[in-house]
Amino acid sequence: MNSLLAITQAINNNVNEEGLYAMYRSFVTWDLNVSKLALFVLTDGKWEIATQKGITTVSIDDELDAIIQSFREPSKIKQDLHPFLDQFGFAIPVRHKSQPIACAFLGGIQENSATYDKIQVITAITNFIAVALENKRLFRAKLEQELIQKEFQLASEIQEMLLPKSLPKTPAFELSKIYRQHSQVGGDYYDYFHLDNNRFAFCIADVAGKGISAAMLMANFQAILKGLVFQKSTLKELIEELNSSIFKVTKGERFITFFIGIVDFKQRHLIYVNAGHIPPIFIRKDKISTLRKGCLVLGAIEELPTIEIGCEDIFETSTIFTFTDGVTDITNDQGEYLLDDKLFGFSREHFHLSSDEFNQALFRFVNEFRQHQPFPDDFTVLTCKVKP
Repeated sequence: MNSLLAITQAINNNVNEEGLYAMYRSFVTWDLNVSKLALFVLTDGKWEIATQKGITTVSIDDELDAIIQSFREPSKIKQDLHPFLDQFGFAIPVRHKSQPIACAFLGGIQENSATYDKIQVITAITNFIAVALENKRLFRAKLEQELIQKEFQLASEIQEMLLPKSLPKTPAFELSKIYRQHSQVGGDYYDYFHLDNNRFAFCIADVAGKGISAAMLMANFQAILKGLVFQKSTLKELIEELNSSIFKVTKGERFITFFIGIVDFKQRHLIYVNAGHIPPIFIRKDKISTLRKGCLVLGAIEELPTIEIGCEDIFETSTIFTFTDGVTDITNDQGEYLLDDKLFGFSREHFHLSSDEFNQALFRFVNEFRQHQPFPDDFTVLTCKVKP
């Protein structure tokens, strides 16, 4: 009784698993005089020996796994059932909500009038220990899940702070976005910078990977970009410094696709760099093309071999339609992708609309195209309409 009380107090005092198993082993083998003991517990779908005494070790094969799973109530073990089990006389399985969680094997018990009572006591304490530890595991898993959820919530809030609360709309230009996260924390980013009275910059990016690490890298990237975009006199210098800074963080293990464009009203042109991003679509009344000039993705290598600066004249109303691969990865019920020809056709047809109207029509178009298929990734669009 003192041993049972000590085990109960240990559980209530949150003694760790190793300590509880040691107390269980001592109680079964010393207090109840059982010479051979093996307590198996199911951990992540695999049986492991949590505590043992006086037995030969064993590797758990599929046959032994199936036998352990088959025990549903305390029972004698038949001989020749399995070589490992031949050293035991009794099996005591433990189930929690009909699922197996543990099984104790006992050997060296001399059968007499007290054997039944002894097995009953061991059954009770085995169930008590196994269920208590399972509840501890479930409670710990719940706490870990809550912590992960809080981390995701924090990352989501950080990410939300990175994105501009509103985008400008003036007689000369307007920006509009669609931002639809696929999961709680996405890897897409867009932004706008007023450089001076004649120039503004806009950008869109996508971090390789998802989750908290992608959000943290994006936060880092945004901080670096904001610190550099007003300092560097040329796009080439900006891209070189961005790549170098991101590589120091990622060591080449992650990368960012990035597009940045600068509209210069005085020069009446758009200059841009496409760092491995899905090519934006440039639309004028009599011209439609993709903006492909640039360099490799950012952060993959320490030094970019070449950086090509793209340039497009803006002498008339023009639209720059930028997006992430969450757009081009969309499929419909027939397994068809939303390819360039469909996006080109949409852009020509809706070029005359404002940036907001263009995006609204695009979202309707995408939903009609995908039919019953889900969005495969973050869906981010940044549309810039320039009216010189």
